[in-house]
Amino acid sequence: MRRIALAVCLLCVLVSSSSIAQVRPRITGFFSDMRLNGETGDVLGTEIWIVYARNRYWATVQMAEGSPERPVVVPVEVTGSRIRFVVPMEVNYGDGSRAPDLMLVFEGRVTGVGLTGKFNGNPITLKRSRSYWE
Repeated sequence: MRRIALAVCLLCVLVSSSSIAQVRPRITGFFSDMRLNGETGDVLGTEIWIVYARNRYWATVQMAEGSPERPVVVPVEVTGSRIRFVVPMEVNYGDGSRAPDLMLVFEGRVTGVGLTGKFNGNPITLKRSRSYWE
């Protein structure tokens, strides 16, 4: 009888721990490291806002290196906690000419505290936070 009770307890622990392991973090939210450089007045960093609409996830991506770029909205591929999206970046030169559009590919994963991954192989970690603009 004691062995049966022990086996039942062990089974309950295994079932509950496997259920916890399968819970995926919330995909939606703000992820940002955007900040103001107090010395230069430059805005620096990246902000990603992931939302769900029309049966899929979407990311609004804004980057800043001195001054903020225009935000871009792109579809997000989601597999469990892993995400992937492609951001077309427009490059304009000061003389009015344009470079061919660049494609920034993000691949990473969402956790309870943030977003980690790579843009074209360059690592990035963004904390789950409020928007820089709030």
